[in-house]
Amino acid sequence: MRRAGGFSLVELMVAIVLALVVTAGAIAVFVGSRTAYQATAGVAAVTDGGRIAVALLQQDVRNSGYIACTQTEYYWQTMDAQDTRVMLDALNGAAGTLAYDFRYGIAGYEATGTAPNDAVMVPAAPVVDATNADWAPALDTVFTDGSIAPAPTQTAGSDVLVLRSSLGVTPAYLTQYVPTGTTNFTVSDVAKLAVGQIAALSDCRQAVVFQIGSAPAGGVGAVNVSLTTGGGVVPGDVAGATVVRPFEAGSLVTPLTTTVYYIGKGSDGDYALKRLALNAPGAAAPALFTDEEVVPDIESMQVLYGIATASSLSPSQYVTADNVPDFRQVVSVEIALLAASAPGSGTGPPVPQSFNLLGTTVQLANDNRQRRVFQFTVAIRNQMP
Repeated sequence: MRRAGGFSLVELMVAIVLALVVTAGAIAVFVGSRTAYQATAGVAAVTDGGRIAVALLQQDVRNSGYIACTQTEYYWQTMDAQDTRVMLDALNGAAGTLAYDFRYGIAGYEATGTAPNDAVMVPAAPVVDATNADWAPALDTVFTDGSIAPAPTQTAGSDVLVLRSSLGVTPAYLTQYVPTGTTNFTVSDVAKLAVGQIAALSDCRQAVVFQIGSAPAGGVGAVNVSLTTGGGVVPGDVAGATVVRPFEAGSLVTPLTTTVYYIGKGSDGDYALKRLALNAPGAAAPALFTDEEVVPDIESMQVLYGIATASSLSPSQYVTADNVPDFRQVVSVEIALLAASAPGSGTGPPVPQSFNLLGTTVQLANDNRQRRVFQFTVAIRNQMP
């Protein structure tokens, strides 16, 4: 009689145990590989985001205060705060405005409660802060008055940095002498000049800021540029505006831009480095702000301003925006950014985290994201004596 074939119970149990051991090993390898990938991807995301943000800010800060070859530096020769190289006589209501006050190449707003030695909590989900008084000085009303579409999405706890300069385009040049009282003049080429733009006419000693009134027209070497004459343009030139001082042939004419960097709610619902920009592509008008997302997952920005004095033309101290006596005295800026990886890209269980940004302690909710602080100092070459 033949014996029945098959495995005994003991053999089956041994086979199952071996299979479980092999499966557990395979799972461990997979989990380890996935964890390593998450860590690598998280580090790469943090590094790339921070590097891009630093590069953009460094370039814009370094170029701030360049107004058609004129500088916005303080008048150290006279020590008179009323003296200025950039004249706003033609531009309507420009003095003190966020967008159009080109006497100052740099400005800023300090988030309340975020000075060095303060501690601030960054919520897990960004919340738009419409309270202008949560910054010092109070945040400009363009952030909250509905004049910008889509509206800015600023969040509390981060500073706001304002930079003004010529737009990065080839300038036009006067083809003939322009006397005081002129309302229009000719330049060498259109050179990206457009109706409604805020522009500057400069001989590198002083600049006159105005708004272009009509589309520049004419052939090469004889392109007509005019000041606005009122009407519905924003901000417009003052009634009867003219060029308030003479300029020789060869003086520059170039459009201007104001860029305002802040931390806001991004398109994905998370934190992002954002900016308001004049003359940005897609703007409703050249002289109106457009809100743009620059770099995602930047959660905090802290800024300190290096102040020069007559006795020391290099920075003698770094202060918050609300303690700057005159922004033309700012010759360098310290900036700290907190960059994060995407949610869920950490390598361990959620833990509380805190970081030091220029002396400000930034605390975060428990999560498993990777983070890194990027801190750098930039000299403002157009405000240095």
